Amino acid sequence: MHSFYNFDFLGTISRQLQEKLEELPVSILNAQALETLTAFQAESNARQGVYLLHYDDKPVYVGKADNIADRLSQHLRKLTGRKNIDTAKIGYKALLLDKSMSTAANENVLVTLFKAKHTHMWNGQGFGPKDPGQQRDTTRPGPFDTRHPIKQDYFVPDVADDETVASLLEKMKSNLPYVCRYTLEGHEDQPINLRGITRTARALMQAVVNTLGPGWKAGILSYGMVLYRNEKRYPYGEELTAE
Repeated sequence: MHSFYNFDFLGTISRQLQEKLEELPVSILNAQALETLTAFQAESNARQGVYLLHYDDKPVYVGKADNIADRLSQHLRKLTGRKNIDTAKIGYKALLLDKSMSTAANENVLVTLFKAKHTHMWNGQGFGPKDPGQQRDTTRPGPFDTRHPIKQDYFVPDVADDETVASLLEKMKSNLPYVCRYTLEGHEDQPINLRGITRTARALMQAVVNTLGPGWKAGILSYGMVLYRNEKRYPYGEELTAE
């Protein structure tokens, strides 16, 4: 008599993790919560594990990270720059895992389990990537970006009246909670006069394009802002050219 036994290791572990995550109470995701989580990670000598984002009391995104507090901080920062999001309604659950268990945890299987139960999950809808890359600049945005485009009026701090194009864009890139991608092609030291210009992302990007002149174009996309000297069209965004 012969037989073959196949144990669904990944599925079993993932279902256990799903159950454990669902049992945990939801905590509001804010700066204080992240400090508490970071301290807990240090006490537990573990940073890796799985987590579940909630929005308006509903699970919306499940993920795995080498440093959960750091990853949740990135998610919170991203959401602060999106329309139709109330940051007071963002919550989370986190499950720290030892190294052996973290290795066994499979994010794809976990995502499949949660999406089967919660069809409104953000996984696979464009929420996760930090920068989707230039190939996405001209393609239709995903459901998340469509429902929650960037706040074009996001305030950029510490911008002086007299900057260079490079120094201004670096401040925008550092402070904006969404993509700010550009190539200056030798125009880094070009002076830019910002007197009378509001310090919002859109107004500052328009000032950059005005300063650089013809041939330069910025794209205001659902997930961020890009700037290049080329004739690229942005069919799913707004184009800024010199006024």
